[in-house]
Amino acid sequence: MVRRGTVGTTGEGNVAESGEPRVEPASAPASIPPASAAPDAAPPITAGSVPESTAGPEGGRPRSNRRWLIIGGIAIVFLLIIGYVVGGAVAAGVPVNNADKALRTTIDHENAVVVVLNEDPFKGVDLSSSTVDVPKAKAALAGYMQKVSLVQPSVASDRNALQRVRPDLQSSFLTLPEQSTISRDRRRVDAALTALSSAQRGIDILKKQAAFVDALFDASANFIALGKTMQAEDLPGTAAQLPGTGASVKKAADLAQPPDVPEAFGPIVKGMQRAADDVRGLVAAVQANDQAAIQKYVAALEADGKALESIDQNAIDAAQKALFQPLIDSYNRNMKIAAGG
Repeated sequence: MVRRGTVGTTGEGNVAESGEPRVEPASAPASIPPASAAPDAAPPITAGSVPESTAGPEGGRPRSNRRWLIIGGIAIVFLLIIGYVVGGAVAAGVPVNNADKALRTTIDHENAVVVVLNEDPFKGVDLSSSTVDVPKAKAALAGYMQKVSLVQPSVASDRNALQRVRPDLQSSFLTLPEQSTISRDRRRVDAALTALSSAQRGIDILKKQAAFVDALFDASANFIALGKTMQAEDLPGTAAQLPGTGASVKKAADLAQPPDVPEAFGPIVKGMQRAADDVRGLVAAVQANDQAAIQKYVAALEADGKALESIDQNAIDAAQKALFQPLIDSYNRNMKIAAGG
């Protein structure tokens, strides 16, 4: 029997002793790769490692979404702010435009009002004189009151227009961006309303004084007519004049109500009342042929005439100035503010 050689390191054969083929483990590769790290071991850090944020498109998407959300939120805030400012300007624009229109109209009427307030309708008219040209004085007064009648409607309409726009010039959350403009116009409107109140007060006084002075002119005309009939010794004519004279004097006295008609006019009215009573007494004395009474009333009438001639016209002028000057000053001062001054 032939004996096979045993297995050696030389690899001469791959047959087991039993005669069966023998399977040998595979030879190890020439270079053995490094062993895998344990599952719980930290991965090695190398100089060329890639940052986590750039590992792939999926890793950066959440941060990108958040960034766009922030940008969108900021844009919305800016849009809201812009809308608030624009909305406030629009909301404030209507009342501001209405106020400006009403103010311009009021200012356009200023000159006519100033003329009326500054003009003295009684200047140059001596109300105590027995030689006053009554028709001329009444015509001058009527012409002046015509100016007043033309101005009064504009004062009333301007006041109504300003009063309508005034409530709209109030502060609100929506109009805060335009608050300075609204506050400025509110101040101008308030000043214009104050000026027009002063003008209206002056017009009201003038109307009352005009009615009083017109009655006073009528009384003066009646006294002038009485004087003529008395000089002509026309007793019936004088007696016929007495009712009209008494009525005109009473009317003037009823209209002489302070403060619109100053107390300075009082001596004129009282002097005319005494004169009218004394003329009536004289006529009765002549009719009765009572010489003592005639002398008494003649003396009284002479005193009445002197009293009327001594009326202090300067006192009347001073009273008129004290009454009207504050109103004129208030109107001019506030209209300057209304005009933006």
